Amino acid sequence: MQQNGDVVHTITGDFGRWQLRTIILVFLCKIPTSWFMACVIYTAPLPQKTDYYCKPSDFEEIRNATQPVTHSWIQRSFPLQVEEKQKTDREFHIDQCYIHNTTLAQRAGLNYTNPLDKPLRHLDSQQIMPCDHFEHISEYKSLVTQFDLVCSRQLLVSVTQSFHALGAFVGGLLALKLLKSVSPKRLMLYGMIGQIICGNMTGLVSTFMLHVYYRCLTSAFCAFMYISGQVIISDITAGKARTITITLSELFSSIGLILLPGISIFFDSWSHLYVAISTSLVFLVFPHRWISDSPRWLLQHNRIETTLKLLLESAAFNNHPIPLDLEQRLELMANDMKNKPIVRYWSLWDGKAPRSFILLIHWAWAVSMVIYSVMVIMIRFVDITKLHVNTSCLGFAEMLGIFLGLYLLLYTRHRWLWSGYLMLFAGIITYFVWFIPDSVKDSHRGAYEMIFWLFLKLVNSASLVILTNCSGELVTPDKRPLLMASVGAFSRFWLTLGPFILIFMKVNHLLPITIFASMAVSSGALMCFLNIHFCNDDQPKVRRIPTPNTYRRKSSTILLRKLSSVDECISCPEESSSAEMGYDNPSISISLEEFWEMAGNLADTEDTRAKKVAAKDRKRRFSHFL
Repeated sequence: MQQNGDVVHTITGDFGRWQLRTIILVFLCKIPTSWFMACVIYTAPLPQKTDYYCKPSDFEEIRNATQPVTHSWIQRSFPLQVEEKQKTDREFHIDQCYIHNTTLAQRAGLNYTNPLDKPLRHLDSQQIMPCDHFEHISEYKSLVTQFDLVCSRQLLVSVTQSFHALGAFVGGLLALKLLKSVSPKRLMLYGMIGQIICGNMTGLVSTFMLHVYYRCLTSAFCAFMYISGQVIISDITAGKARTITITLSELFSSIGLILLPGISIFFDSWSHLYVAISTSLVFLVFPHRWISDSPRWLLQHNRIETTLKLLLESAAFNNHPIPLDLEQRLELMANDMKNKPIVRYWSLWDGKAPRSFILLIHWAWAVSMVIYSVMVIMIRFVDITKLHVNTSCLGFAEMLGIFLGLYLLLYTRHRWLWSGYLMLFAGIITYFVWFIPDSVKDSHRGAYEMIFWLFLKLVNSASLVILTNCSGELVTPDKRPLLMASVGAFSRFWLTLGPFILIFMKVNHLLPITIFASMAVSSGALMCFLNIHFCNDDQPKVRRIPTPNTYRRKSSTILLRKLSSVDECISCPEESSSAEMGYDNPSISISLEEFWEMAGNLADTEDTRAKKVAAKDRKRRFSHFL
C-alpha cells in the first residue's frame, strides 16, 4: 500500500499503458542476459570419448600414416596392449587422458608376459604419463576443443561459470553503490553497452584467461541491467500489479533458455555464438529512450523538473487527473525524502526481527539460487545426445514453476507452508533417481533422469517466486531494500562455489542431483518453519461448503428473520430505514461466513428452545408424580 500524500502513486496509479511500455522493454533485456548465463551449455559441451585423443610427440608422423589417426594413436600410446590384442583378440580399455611411454618402460626393464594381467593403474608411474596435448576431431569448435578442456582440465569449465557468478556478485554490489549518483535508466544503458562490448570480447579472445576475465566483466554489466530494471519496475508499479510484474519478469529468462537451443544451431563455433548473443542487445539500445526513469529516485536527488515531465507523460498515457498544485507537492515530497533518516545495514540485526529468521531466509535464498543457476549448467551431463531438447524442457519447467508460485502467492494464505511442502516433496522424490534399474537402456536412462531434474527445477522456481515477493515480510518496510540486497549478495556469493559441484561427477554422475535434493529438503523445512509466524491475512479463508439441503433449510429461515426485522424497523420511525440497513431488496445476499454464523445462531436458538421444552416437560412430570 502507498502512503497517503504520495503524489507519484496518485498520478501513475498501480498499472497502465505507460508502465506497460517500460515493463516490456525491461523484460526483453532479460533474454540476452539469460543467454549469456546459460550459453556455456553450448560453448563448452561435454566431449565424447571419440571426439578427442592424446597428441603424441611424433604426431606429424602419425598424421601422415596411411592408417586412421585414432588407430595410429592407440598403436603409438599402448603398444604392449595392441600387440597382446593381436595375439589373443582380447579387448582392453583405452584412457585418452594418459599415454604409455614405451621408452621409459624399456629403460625400467619391465617385461610382462601378459600386459592384460597388469592393469594400467598398477603399472609403474614412469610408464603412464598424463597427456599434455590433445587432438580434437569434433566438427563443432567449442571452448573444449580450443583450450583442451578435457580430462583434468575439464574443471576449468566450472571456473568460467564461477567467474560469471563472481561478476554478478561484484556487479550487484557496485550497482547499488552507483545508484546513489547514477539514475536507474542511465545505469541500465551502461549495462547494455558494457555487455555488447565485453560480450563480444569474451568470444573473440584467444587465451583462456582473457576469456574468463571478460566473462566476469560482462556478468557485472548484466547485473547492472538486472538491478536497475528491478528498481524501475518496483517504482512505477504498485499493489497486486507490482507483485505480478516482478514475478513475471523471470518468465523472460525462461523464454531465453527455451530459445537458446534454436540460436545455437546456426553457429558452428563458440566464438560466433558469443558474438551473436552480445550483439543482439543492439536492437534494445535504440528503444531504450522509451524506458521511463524512477520518479522517486529523481525526487530524492531533487530533480523536480524531470519528475514533473515524467508524471505529466504518465497522466497523458494512463488518462489520470493532474493536481493543480503538482509542482508544489513534488517539492514537499522531495524535502521529505531528503530528510528521511538513513537506515544502516546492521539495523537488520538489531533484534526487532528475530535474527534466526534473517539467517534462515539467507540460507533459503542461497539454496534456491544455486539450484536455479547451477542446474542449468549440469544439464550438459544428462543425455548429451538430446542436449537441445533437455535445455528447452528445463525452460518450460521454469515457466510452469513461475505460474505455480504466482498462484500460491495470490490465492493461498499459507504461502510459506505450501512452498516448503513442495520443496520437501521434490527433494525426497529426487532421491528415487538412484532406483532407476541398471537394465534400462542408456538412451532411456537419460529421459528417466531428466524427469527428476525437471520436477526439482519446477518446484524450485515456484519457491523462488515466494522468496522474491515475501522475504520483505520479515522486517519493517524501511528495512526491506536492505534485506533484499543482503540476501541477493549472499546467494550470489555461494553461487560462485556452486559450479564446483561438478567435482562429484567423478565419483558418480548422480551425486550432483542428490546434493541439490538435499539442499531442497533443508530449504523446504526452513520455509515450513517460517510459516508459523507469517500468514497471508489478505487472503480470506475457504469456508465450509453447505450442501443444497442445508442451504435451502437455513436460507429460508434466515430470510424470514431478516424480513421480519425489516418490518419492525418500518414500524419504528425512530429506527433506521430499511434502505439504510440494506434490506430494501427481498433478494438478500450474504457471505458464507455470515451464513454459517447465522445458521449457528439459529441452531443455538433451536437448541435452547428444545432445552426449555424438555425442562418444562420434566417439571410437569415431577408435579404430576407429586
